Amino acid sequence: IVNFIGWKLQARCSIQAYQAYQANQAHQPINQPRRHQSTHQTMDDTSVAGTEGTASSTGSNGSDDFQMGELALLTKTLTPDHASPPTSDDEQEEQEQKQATVEAPSSLDVQSVYGKPLSEDKARAIMPQETSADGLVWYCTIIPNDYVVDGKLRLRGLNARDFHHQTQEIKSRRPSLPLTVSDFFSSITKVEEDDGSSRFIFNGILNGWPSLKVFEVVGVDKKRSIGPLTAPDYLSSSRLTWQNHWDLNKDGKQGNAPQIVDTNKIYRAKLRGPGWTSRGWSEESPGFVFWYEAMKDRVSYGTNMLSTVDDAQCVHVHMLSHRYAVAKESAKDRVRYHSVVLLEWDHGKYCTVVEGAYLNGIGGYQGRSNWYEDRDEQPNSLYKAFPPEMVSPWLTTAAEIRCYDVEAKNFDEFRDFVEKYKGAQNRFVDPRFTFSHPARLTYRSKSNIAQYCLNYISRDTSYDELKRNCQTLAADLCSFIAGKKNVPPFHPVNRIEYHNRTHLFLYDANLFRQKKHVSMKGKVVR
Repeated sequence: IVNFIGWKLQARCSIQAYQAYQANQAHQPINQPRRHQSTHQTMDDTSVAGTEGTASSTGSNGSDDFQMGELALLTKTLTPDHASPPTSDDEQEEQEQKQATVEAPSSLDVQSVYGKPLSEDKARAIMPQETSADGLVWYCTIIPNDYVVDGKLRLRGLNARDFHHQTQEIKSRRPSLPLTVSDFFSSITKVEEDDGSSRFIFNGILNGWPSLKVFEVVGVDKKRSIGPLTAPDYLSSSRLTWQNHWDLNKDGKQGNAPQIVDTNKIYRAKLRGPGWTSRGWSEESPGFVFWYEAMKDRVSYGTNMLSTVDDAQCVHVHMLSHRYAVAKESAKDRVRYHSVVLLEWDHGKYCTVVEGAYLNGIGGYQGRSNWYEDRDEQPNSLYKAFPPEMVSPWLTTAAEIRCYDVEAKNFDEFRDFVEKYKGAQNRFVDPRFTFSHPARLTYRSKSNIAQYCLNYISRDTSYDELKRNCQTLAADLCSFIAGKKNVPPFHPVNRIEYHNRTHLFLYDANLFRQKKHVSMKGKVVR
């Protein structure tokens, strides 16, 4: 304790000394932040102008929910104290770029980060022109800086659910990805290409989603309105709702930057991520498959997953289908069944649930998986273990494969767990076990099955309610591991267009050319 107090006092003295040095250098009072002149091209509130923006961050409830108290504030403040004062323009620029680096510490961090544009060289390195067209495409909503007047939203067409009821501040982690004009343009870097064209790169943490960090601005649209008449929210994806305002291929080629002059309109920007975003959650580990080893409290994903999971051998495979418990079942809900595969291992310590579902469904839904007791805790164990790069809005037209190690040691214990949460007021409605068979696959270790799942999803990442979904994956995987023919999807509706595709588990997807309708390259996700 004495050592900690001494260290704390030394740190405070160091902070005060460095603040005094900064004030002396900038001829400013100690408590006033120093404004650095950026040496690279950035954008101001409405266009490219080279003015440095300021970062803003807001929690999901308008407060700093995830702060660690004075210790975190102290250690955060200590960051510049250990750095030597810049002695040259090059060192000054390097220090500014370090400060502009955006880090997402955990899946629980809901703060948005803006006003930290990259240098032109770094932006070009992260978003190379030759591969940028392959990245996933997102739409964010750009609203005026003064969107609130007298505590009320002043523009028609804004979604009230995107704002806090009391303060009218923008909520974090909304599917529409709202942000203000100043936040958007203060995070943009202009990159000039050799052919005279220009590109514009966004850097930050968009709307508190820690995975949405770097994008190329592809276009800007303006929301149509006729006087007080504005298109309703449910038509937000219609071409009739938006008119093109700025286009990269047209205006960007001429070197013209996007601008927003009319502050009484709502805009949206079309953003394209790096090329690797269509292949996985990170560039180093491609593949939309993750494995949650609950006993080790660890989530691994993509190709890196192959070296982290153990070599337990699968001995039995089962299929479970159930409906979701909802407040009021519709006719569609009564025929919508979710199918999963249960794997038993030779060690008898736990089982694994494998399911296919919407891409980013767990990351976007705060880790609320039905297969764990603490599903409704905030945050639950799964969400705390989730890497931040996997937390983003879900996509209903693309799929991921999820593997969960669960506490049930065998089939009987797993069936007891399902019975425990059976019922319209719980989790599982009409659960049915329709397939059970010994595993007869020659290579059937956890790492083998992880590789099979990577091959399967990387070959075809699409999701379709009738042709490619959780039921078709469950049927294919059970047939593959058990070595059985004619294992159909659970519901007759899903059998109409079903074709067994167990061959996808076997082959390296990188050695095949993906068809356009099953590829994620350049696909619009939000």
